[in-house]
Amino acid sequence: MAFPGNSETALLLSLQKAVVDKCGWTEFLAGIAGMANASFAVMIFEMPGSSDALHIVNAMPNGQPVSIDSDALGTILSDQLRPERIYSASELKDLGSGAEMDAALDKLDTSSLQAMRVIVSDALAVTIGIFGRVEFGAADGAILRRLFPYLKTSAQAASIVARERFRASVSASVAGKTGLGWFLLDRSGFIVEAATGRPDRWPGLRILASQKGDRMAIADRAAELALTDILDRCATADTEHSSAIRISDVPIVHMHISPFSTSEFAWHGKPVAIATLHGESRVPPENAGMLVDLLGLLPSEARLVNALANGASLTEAAQQMGLTIETVRNYSKKIFAKTGTRGQADLVRYILANGLAELEDPSFYAQGSEGQDSVSISVI
Repeated sequence: MAFPGNSETALLLSLQKAVVDKCGWTEFLAGIAGMANASFAVMIFEMPGSSDALHIVNAMPNGQPVSIDSDALGTILSDQLRPERIYSASELKDLGSGAEMDAALDKLDTSSLQAMRVIVSDALAVTIGIFGRVEFGAADGAILRRLFPYLKTSAQAASIVARERFRASVSASVAGKTGLGWFLLDRSGFIVEAATGRPDRWPGLRILASQKGDRMAIADRAAELALTDILDRCATADTEHSSAIRISDVPIVHMHISPFSTSEFAWHGKPVAIATLHGESRVPPENAGMLVDLLGLLPSEARLVNALANGASLTEAAQQMGLTIETVRNYSKKIFAKTGTRGQADLVRYILANGLAELEDPSFYAQGSEGQDSVSISVI
């Protein structure tokens, strides 16, 4: 299997693509299968020593997936393969039962193969195999061996990217409960970098797209002018202090802007300020169970804490819970004693400090907020 024409470049480009896009693996396997005149090519990603299910990628020469018996494939491409060595069907039969191997090949409707195992890290191994109905030559195994370092490097990089994407996803999920995200802004309000979800869901904010990129805009004219002034002062180093702008009243959303400068990164633009969004939070009813676990409260006491932390008075909490005011007052005394707090305000501070509150869902306010006192959303 020699590299005809630009085939080598195409294979290496597909491996490069696979670092950030899983379809790159399919393109790589389709290229290998086509060059070897194989029925299909397959890759198995596994975690050594783990019982987790294997992740299998496969492709025919035309790039279409093929139905594969995973048990048969696992029998053939086992973890007994030594790294970097190229195995044929006959050599694999020597590792185990020849009859079992023949049966597995029959299930895959093939009779010959070339296989190679790559140990990417302590946590990841990749096994690649090309399968067909005619015997593969020495050149077919040689190309797999030549691809070994490139395949290992791509798998390592893809593993890192996948891990960082997962971490970013988790961070975004957690940030959604504790903060609305951050933006690096240039002097004109264009977004240089950001870590946030959908800020334009929140009343009062718009993200405007242009040829220069996305620009943050605020519906309220006074707030927009205040942001422009703050960014100008940050750009000219006229301020070392953080500033705050009120974006919306319902729900409450604030933007905090602080001067920002760095020479450690090559940005697409020049950020002068970092803006963070902060919203109103509440204690969800489902968090009452955590109050029981963390504070040693009774379930009824946890429900009262939930009501008080969300702004209810003792009288309102008693009505919500269907209890007398005397009973609620008795509960509150026990709660203050168990939490070491000195009243409702101190209790709310304690709840917020322990991360039991989460940001309000803006969709709650999108369901007909007419008549409410909020900053209007104008079309910018």
